[in-house]
Amino acid sequence: MDRLRSVRAGVRRAIAEWRAFGHPRHRTFLGIGTSAAVVGALAGDGLTVPLLLTLGAHPAIATAIGVLPVAFSAAQLRVPWLLEKSDGNLRRVTLAILAAGELRGFLLAIVTFLAWAGVLPAVAAVVAIAVVMSLGGAATTIGGTNLLAWYGAILPDAERRFVAPRVMGLTIGLGAILLLPVALVVEAGFGAFGVRIYAAIFAIAGVGGLVELAVVRRLPHPGRVRVARTSVATPAVPQPAVESFIRSITFAAFGAGMGPYLSIYSISVLHLPPSFAILLSALASGSALIASTVIGGLLMRGSSSRTLRLSFLLRGGSMLLGLLAFPGDPFAGIVICIVAIIASAGAAAGTLAANERILRLTAGAGLMTAQGRFVAGNAIGMTAGQVSNAVVLALAPLGYVTFAGLFLVSGLTRFIVASRAEVSAGWSSATAVYRVEDLTGPPASDPPSTPSPGSPRS
Repeated sequence: MDRLRSVRAGVRRAIAEWRAFGHPRHRTFLGIGTSAAVVGALAGDGLTVPLLLTLGAHPAIATAIGVLPVAFSAAQLRVPWLLEKSDGNLRRVTLAILAAGELRGFLLAIVTFLAWAGVLPAVAAVVAIAVVMSLGGAATTIGGTNLLAWYGAILPDAERRFVAPRVMGLTIGLGAILLLPVALVVEAGFGAFGVRIYAAIFAIAGVGGLVELAVVRRLPHPGRVRVARTSVATPAVPQPAVESFIRSITFAAFGAGMGPYLSIYSISVLHLPPSFAILLSALASGSALIASTVIGGLLMRGSSSRTLRLSFLLRGGSMLLGLLAFPGDPFAGIVICIVAIIASAGAAAGTLAANERILRLTAGAGLMTAQGRFVAGNAIGMTAGQVSNAVVLALAPLGYVTFAGLFLVSGLTRFIVASRAEVSAGWSSATAVYRVEDLTGPPASDPPSTPSPGSPRS
């Protein structure tokens, strides 16, 4: 009975927090999360991977293209240099980077339409899509990371912990509402319109990017953000904790890269239609939305390190479950859907927890440097894993046994990381430093002209 009352209290608290997030004070953050979700859903790999396969790309090529945005996101390391050159103008740097990433839908629409018209051969179209996704996808990742520093500069730490996970949760998960009808549109319209149906969807993503840039411009100015002049971050805890965290993230990212695209597996091995692959993305996005809602509240009251370890277990377990989706199994499609749901929930939890962890481990002028190393470590691990994944698919027979090996390596890697991860002594970190009603009060005063992108975190 006590447990039931505790669950009910938790549900009521979560509802109250989301109502607080819907307050006009947070309308700009709601707009950012919603518009970014449009871009991420309609100009992300949920559509580009099925399109690449439709254009005739080998699954190994599609897998390699999928990792390029992550690999190029290592350019986050150059953000401190950009800030120095711009005299700490985080607003200008972030808007420029976001413009390069969030408007990629227009370029993808043009490339897809030219491929349909026969102006671009299929091979050239595949290469063009790879270039657009590499640069645009990386810019989106870097711009989003900069936005977290921007939030830290304009919001008190308690409110940042409230706002940032919800913005990220909307961005990660709201695509479910879009991808479900998109899957139906692609299935119904492909026969009549061919790849032009993809071009129309990409164009809508471009419009979403324009809206996002307009909303981001409405954020209060973060002032001049100063960056540590050395490569060593100024930690809020001993430096070894930062190093251990980045090592864990890098190794876990390698395991993520070794995990096969479920869309490629469902099309190439289970011989399911492209619309099913888009449906997988929709289910994954819906799962991420729910998970981020729960995890966002948990992180404000609990341990980010333990939440991160839980995400490793969820993602590792989902990959091992994928072994049950073998050809000839009448339930293989259902199993893959379950895998997508669990993996996406774990990924959402991991993204929120990892970003919160780096914010708690660093402070002041060292934050931008630490964020750069964090993003670069993730990029290095993911790139190494996914390139290895692509090599395996290129050299081995394209069948169940090959993909089963990838599922196995990806799952076991995450379990190893979970077993070795350094975590706090307990789930509670005494971080519930606000009341819900405080977050719907009058806005904070304007930030000072020279804020740092963060303050010491507990």
